[in-house]
This record gives sequence, structure tokens and C-alpha cells, in this order.
Amino acid sequence: MSTRPSRPARGRGRVLALLAGAAVIGLTAWSMVGIGFSLSELLGNANRMNRLIDESFPPAWDFWPRLIGPLLETLQIAVIGSILGGVLALPLAVMAARTVSPNRPLYWLNRNVMNVLRTMPDLFWAMLFASAVGFGPFAGSLALTVFTVAVVSKLTSESIESIDMNLTEAVRATGGNWFETVWFSVLPQALPQYVSYVLYAFELNVRASTVLGLVGAGGIGMVLNTQRTTFQYDRVTMIVLFVFLVVLVIEQISAAARRRLV
Repeated sequence: MSTRPSRPARGRGRVLALLAGAAVIGLTAWSMVGIGFSLSELLGNANRMNRLIDESFPPAWDFWPRLIGPLLETLQIAVIGSILGGVLALPLAVMAARTVSPNRPLYWLNRNVMNVLRTMPDLFWAMLFASAVGFGPFAGSLALTVFTVAVVSKLTSESIESIDMNLTEAVRATGGNWFETVWFSVLPQALPQYVSYVLYAFELNVRASTVLGLVGAGGIGMVLNTQRTTFQYDRVTMIVLFVFLVVLVIEQISAAARRRLV
């Protein structure tokens, strides 16, 4: 016999929904006051925004040949960051997976390392490395390496924790040590997901490397920042369109590769 939910339960659900809605509205109002959000000021600057749009269109189509070199540099930064970061992320992910980590202290140590790396954004690492090794693509590649380690290690460790442990137990039952257990049972199961995560990180890195150029980390972002500071907004629009098309192509290729792997 089916049972219907009681009226008090439904009433409690409505009360919770109303309280949640009121909390969201209250937080939104509090945040708007805190940052000085003003709709009248936004509408009052409509003319300035219209002027910016007029200066941005049409794009400077003749500017695109000068973007090929910086764009290739951006892709090189993303490739180095993705490959180097992916290689460093794999052992970190294994050590930070609760089900296969050799011991508890090593598990907590690697977990905290992952948390620290994820705490700081890629712009922070770019500025840090730019100060350490100088402005340019090398600093950008180091920043994206740290970013890739943070992303891939976190996702891969979670995938490792969800693998079939029966195969792991079988390797241990035959006398395999910890390294052999990881090599013959953990990595074969987690490898497709791991490669998928590295490809996903490469997509993110192509976008991020464009932004990192704004702080002197090389690539097409430096060209973008130069044109912005000199108010060449038609060239800025051309750069944005150029990057958009390249990112779109890379995303489609990467998505197709991930579908084959997973």
C-alpha cells in the first residue's frame, strides 16, 4: 500500500523553501550594499558604454597577421603547463587517494599540498613566477604547471578512490608490494580518466594563458593588454575573436578525444 506524505512534512518543506529564498534575497541585498552596486549609475554610464562599443566595431581585420606569433606562444605555454603539470599531478594524486595511499601522514600531507595549490588563483602564481624568473612565457608556463597540478591531482585522486578495489586486492594477494599494486591495478583503471583530465586542463590553460599575459606572463595576453592600454578597442575585438575561434577548435578536438577515452 502506497503512503502519501503528510501535510506537516509538506508545510515544513514550504517553510524551508521560503526561508532559503529570504536568505538568498537578504545576502544579495547585503552584497549589493557592500560593493556599492547602483543601477542608476549603471544606466547613467550608458553613453560611455555605447562609445566603447562604437570604438570596438568593426574589428581591425588587418591586425590578425600580427597575432599568429603571440598565439603560438600562448599555445606553447599551455602545452608545457599541461604536460609538466600532468606528470607531476599523477604521483600526487596517488598519494592523496585515501584508498591507496601508503600511510595516513603521507595522505594528509599530499591532501594539504593540493589544498594549498588550489587556494591561490593562476594569476597569483603568474605574478609570483614573473617576480622570480622575470616577465615572459617561462613564468606563464610555470604558473600553468602549478594550476594543472592543482586541478588534475584533485580530480584524479577522486577517480582513484572510486576504482574497483577487487583487482587491487588480487595483486596484493599474489604478493605484490605497494608499487606493484599501484602499477598493475590502480593506474590501468584510472589512466583513461587521468588523460581526460589532462586534456580538460589543456583547454583551461589555453584560456588562462591569455589572461596571464595581462600580468606579463607572455603570449597573446600581452598584446591584448597593450592594445587595451592604448585604447585600440577595434584591435582588442579582433584579438578576442581570434582567441575565441582557436579555443573553440581546441575545445571540440579535446572533447572528442575525451569521449573516446572515457
